[in-house]
Amino acid sequence: MKQHSRLALATRTAAASSLLLALCACTTIDRGTPSRSGPAAKPPDRAIEVQDRRQRLVTIALQEWTLWGRPRIEASGKLLGRPEAAALVTPRNEWEPDYTSRVLMYWQVLRGSDFQAERALRKDGSMVAWSAVFISFLMHSAGIPREVFLPSARHWDYMKRAYDFPDPAGFQALDASTTAPRVGDLICATRAWTATVVIRFAQLASQDSSGTYHCDLVVSVSPGLLGAIGGNVRDAVTWTDVKLDANGLLQPSPSRPWLAVLRNNLR
Repeated sequence: MKQHSRLALATRTAAASSLLLALCACTTIDRGTPSRSGPAAKPPDRAIEVQDRRQRLVTIALQEWTLWGRPRIEASGKLLGRPEAAALVTPRNEWEPDYTSRVLMYWQVLRGSDFQAERALRKDGSMVAWSAVFISFLMHSAGIPREVFLPSARHWDYMKRAYDFPDPAGFQALDASTTAPRVGDLICATRAWTATVVIRFAQLASQDSSGTYHCDLVVSVSPGLLGAIGGNVRDAVTWTDVKLDANGLLQPSPSRPWLAVLRNNLR
């Protein structure tokens, strides 16, 4: 009788153990999900903060400048001495095949993928001026739509647009003699024969102001000095150091008679 009881007890114990194992096998334990009443989940280590359009514009300009070997000059055109670390990178020029291709990409962003490369060249084989094309490329790459910034192969086109239709949420043209530039703004100067004709900001009101200009994107501002990046400067994407007065205003030079600041109001 005792032997029969022991056998029954062993049978019940084995059955209970089998049931427990089966229940455990069917249960999923999610150790990575906090309880609803517990603290919020910790953000991943690789969380990405997306820059706004103004920040992206500056970041892309710096990336392009680095790609071209980080050439740097003064507003007078004098090549600046380069720190030892920067000297390890060779400045590039538009006539090198890889960089000619880069300039053609700027043109295609502006004109479309069916743009013929020959249209970017003069009869002597040199490249057509592409500084405004570069600025238009930056705007496109930063996600700034055409209705906010008018892309063009001529600086005057988008300068005139910003003058005639100032946009408090986009770009507005301001007098360089009274406006301190900020990071993300464009600074614009007259060039060649235009510099002898258009000498005052108010002249932009007239269609007769159409001519040759150059604009750079401001990427840094410090007391007395501004850094701006532009294309087709010494045949490359180049950083220019520009002197500022005590009020933060641009100091014109013979090679850069500053006329306008295109205020960037984007966020």
